[in-house]
Amino acid sequence: MCVKKRDWICSCIAAALIAVYLWLIPGYLQLSRVENTLRSKPKEQGAYTGVITVWHIAGFKPYQGSMGTWLSDKAAAFEKRHYGIFIDVTALSPEDCAERLARGERADAYSFPLGWGYAERFMPLTPIDAPFVRGIADTGVQEGITYAAPYALSGYFLLSNARLEQEKGVQLAEGCTQGELQQAVDTLTYTYGKKNRQRYGMAGSKLLAARLGLTCQVAEYEQFYGQDAALALGDARAVGDLNRRQTEGKGFAFGAYALGDYTDLVQYVGIARDADARKLPYIEDYFALLLREDSQASLAELGLLPVIRLEAEDKATDLEPLRALREKLAAPLIPNAFLYQRYQDELLSLSERALAGDAIAKKELDQRLKQLVKAVEIQ
Repeated sequence: MCVKKRDWICSCIAAALIAVYLWLIPGYLQLSRVENTLRSKPKEQGAYTGVITVWHIAGFKPYQGSMGTWLSDKAAAFEKRHYGIFIDVTALSPEDCAERLARGERADAYSFPLGWGYAERFMPLTPIDAPFVRGIADTGVQEGITYAAPYALSGYFLLSNARLEQEKGVQLAEGCTQGELQQAVDTLTYTYGKKNRQRYGMAGSKLLAARLGLTCQVAEYEQFYGQDAALALGDARAVGDLNRRQTEGKGFAFGAYALGDYTDLVQYVGIARDADARKLPYIEDYFALLLREDSQASLAELGLLPVIRLEAEDKATDLEPLRALREKLAAPLIPNAFLYQRYQDELLSLSERALAGDAIAKKELDQRLKQLVKAVEIQ
């Protein structure tokens, strides 16, 4: 009787084990097929697997956030579509980048501001079919060949310290004339206190001040930030920083007026001339992702403007005063990225002379800027 009972128990255990085996084995076989598929996937995608290095050279900053982080986010989206390929985005200042290049280090691709590097550093790009905003598509072209693609745009603002304006009876408004702006700068340039401390009428970009036809001493932007300058010519990041300081109770009341048509605040991407040929189609696919409608629309979260015409209304208008900047730069005047690099020193010299009252220098500055913009139009 005990033997029969033992045989019956053994039979039940065996049956249970067989049932468990039959229940588990299909899943195991399916998992094996998935793993085998993943192992073979790189071969189906192409010959190259590995890391693509992208150096992001930050020439200017957005209203808020980080372009380097934005590029990394897009790289993560790219990696989901390309198994076995990874994009390593490293954010660098122009100075840090120069040091690395001097040590012989190189990247596969670069994100860089207008005026950084010559065309000879880059490899020709396959023509990009995108609905670019008028005035920007060919700024990365030299002698009919595209070496860089723009992907983000920003502009300048006239900033004013409300308290200092009020103290001197100055009332600037958006769209003020050159004469009105010059009079305001003159009025707001003075010395004060027992030690005759200098208050500057204008700070920021010398090139922009000269282009506006001003004659004055232009202080560093930090003088405006520290309230030792009453007016400034700054970018969208400057506006964002001032707004954030106000929110924290550390800032001062200010006005911000978008300046129209001209800007040199453009960010590009280009492929290093000595990049591995196997990486090229993947790098260009990453560039195409940056110019997709959804990617360009997401630039609004940083307070940047898209370089393509968006079918859907983007969110840039939600950030004041960026709405006005967007309207002003609907058809921007942008110099050629590579020619601007060549003439940067000359532009600064002409600007300083024009600000000192040299009418000939002002005329030469206007002519040179027109040539740099015209070089884009005739590509």
